[in-house]
Amino acid sequence: MEYLSFDIFAYIHAARQTYGLRGDDYTRYRRYCAHHLHTVRKAANLQQGTSAKFCKQDVTAEIAASPAHVEIQLLLAERAWAYAMDLRELYSRTEEPRQRQHLVHRLKAASKAAYRLAELAPHFCEVRTVLAAYAYWLQMQSQLCFEKQEWEAALNNAAMCRRIIDALAQTGSSQQYALSHAILEHLDPIVRLSAYQIRMPGAQQAQPGEVAAQVAVDRLQATIPEYSKIEAALSSVTSAASSSVSFANEVHWRGGTVTFASQDLSTLVETAQLKLKAALADNDGSFETAAYAFRKVSKMARRCHTESADAASKTHSVASDALVSAYLAVQFYATCALSAIAVSKFTSKAKGFAAASGALPGSANPFPFAEQSWVVDKSHSAESSQLTQAVIYYDKARKQLAALQKSIAQAHLSTAVAREIKMQHIVDEVAAAASYYTCLRNYYSALQHASPAHGKYKDALALLDTAVTKNAADATAAITDLAKRKHISTSSSAVDELWSQTLAVSSDSVSTVVSACEEAALAVRGLCASSTKHKKAWVHNPSRQPVMATNPLAKTNSIAPSSPARVPLLVDFEVRFEAVPVKPLFYDLAAPAIDFDMETISANTADKQASSKLGAIIGSLWGSR
Repeated sequence: MEYLSFDIFAYIHAARQTYGLRGDDYTRYRRYCAHHLHTVRKAANLQQGTSAKFCKQDVTAEIAASPAHVEIQLLLAERAWAYAMDLRELYSRTEEPRQRQHLVHRLKAASKAAYRLAELAPHFCEVRTVLAAYAYWLQMQSQLCFEKQEWEAALNNAAMCRRIIDALAQTGSSQQYALSHAILEHLDPIVRLSAYQIRMPGAQQAQPGEVAAQVAVDRLQATIPEYSKIEAALSSVTSAASSSVSFANEVHWRGGTVTFASQDLSTLVETAQLKLKAALADNDGSFETAAYAFRKVSKMARRCHTESADAASKTHSVASDALVSAYLAVQFYATCALSAIAVSKFTSKAKGFAAASGALPGSANPFPFAEQSWVVDKSHSAESSQLTQAVIYYDKARKQLAALQKSIAQAHLSTAVAREIKMQHIVDEVAAAASYYTCLRNYYSALQHASPAHGKYKDALALLDTAVTKNAADATAAITDLAKRKHISTSSSAVDELWSQTLAVSSDSVSTVVSACEEAALAVRGLCASSTKHKKAWVHNPSRQPVMATNPLAKTNSIAPSSPARVPLLVDFEVRFEAVPVKPLFYDLAAPAIDFDMETISANTADKQASSKLGAIIGSLWGSR
C-alpha cells in the first residue's frame, strides 16, 4: 500500500491567509470552510443527505484513502476553530458568559475533529503527515485547555506539540521549517502564561522552547493519551534522518556557527569539505572535484534561500527571517571557498613560473636581468616568458579577489550572522591579500618590462614605485587594522585551513616584496646606466633623478592595473596652462589675424566643379554651386 503524503501546515496556512485571516476576518474564513467542506464532501461522495433529510457521513478508517478525506477533517476542525475565534472577539467586547461557554464548545468540536484526523492518519498517511496531524490536534487541545484555564494540561499539550514541530522542522524543507515556526510563535504565549500560572521555576527568564523542554515525561504520559504512538512516530523520523546524514545542519566557519534546516544542503556541505580536505592532504594542487562540490553547495543554498524567502514572506516569523539570512551565509561560505580554491591555484602556478625564472622575492638574486651581458646579447628570452606567465596568474588572482570583494559588498547578511562569522575580519583579510598579490603582480611586471626583450626601464621604475608606495602600503594598512581586532579561533575545517594558507598575509611577506622591489629599482637604474640607448644623465647623478608624479590615467583606467599609480615626471612646465572660456567675441577679434591659404582653397573648389557638357547644361538650368 502506498501511503499518502499531505502537507497539513501548508494547506491550513494557505487557506487562512487567502480567505480572511490576513485581515483577522474569522467570519469570512468560517463561511469559506463551510462552503468548501460541502464541495469536498460532494467530490468524495460523502454528502450528508439532502435539504429534506439529514444522513450523517463520517470518514472511517475503512474508506479513508485520499487527500479529500484529510481535507474533510481539517475543514471540520477549521470551521469550528474559526467560529470559536470569532466568539472570543465578541466576548472581549461584551463579556457575556454564554458567549464564553459557546466558545469552549466550539473549541471542543475543533479538537474532536483534529483528534479524529490523528486517529485516521496512521492507516493511510506517511509518518510526517501523521506527526503533523498529531501536532495539529495538540495545538487545538492546548488552546481548549488554555481557555478552560487548565494550565498544566495546556502546558503539557503545547510542550508535546513543540517537540513534534521541532522534529518536523529540522527534517523538512525550508517552507516546512518556516510554517512550523510560525505555529510555534502562536504557541509561545500559551507556554509562557501556563508556566507562570503553575509557578514553574525559572519560567519567566527562560525562552518558551526551554520551558517546554523542562516538562517531565511522566506528566506528558499522564496528560496525552496518544503519547506512546507519538513517540514511536518521532523515533522513526529522527532515525531516518540520522541514517540519511551524519552531519549536523550547521557550518562551523571563522570561529562561528551558522545553523540551517536543509538536510540535502548539509550533505552537500559535508561532501565538499571532505573533498577539499582530501585535496589539501594530497598537496598536488588539484582542487577540481572540491570546486565542483562547492559549486553544488552554492546552487543548493541559493535554491533554499529562494524557498525560505518565499515562505518567510507568507509567515512573517522571526525564525523564518533568521533562516533566510542563514542560507545567504552558507552561499557566501561557498563563494569564499571557491575564491580561496581559485586563488590558491593561480598563486601556486605563479610561484612556479617565478621560481623557474629565478626572480623570487627574498632569494639571493631577485632580479635576474642585472648582468650587463644579458642586455648586450638578449639571449634570455626564457626568463622573460616565465615572468609573463607569473604576471598572468598573479593578475588572475587579483581579479578573483576583486570579484570576492564585490560579492562581500553585495552579501546582505543580517547583523547577527555577520557578527557570527566575523565579517569585518574577512573584509580586512581579502583587502590585504588583494593588495599583496597586486604588489607581486606589479613587481613581476616591472621585471618583465626591464627584461632584454623589452628594455622599458622607465615603465619598470613606475611599476616598482606603485608596488611600494601604493600596493604594499595598502596591504600593510589592512594588516594593521586586522591586528587591532580581536583574534578569532578558527575551526579545524578544510575551508579555514585553505583560507589561512592563501589569504592570510603577514607583514613579513609584504616587507620581503618591498625589499625585492627596492633592489630591483636599483638594478633597473644600473641597466639604464649601462645601456647606451637609454643612457641618461640622472643615472650617473642621483640628485637629478626624475620625480615620481601621479599618473592621471590610473584613475580613468581602474580595470587594467597596467597603468601605474605614479610615473616619472620627465618634463616640468614652468607656465601652467589654464582653460579659457569660449566666447564669440574672441573669434571676432582673432579673425583678421587668420592667414587663409586661398590658393589651396581655390584649387580644391575647382576640382569639385563639373567639367562635362552635361554638367554645364544642368548648371545653366538650375544654377551651379
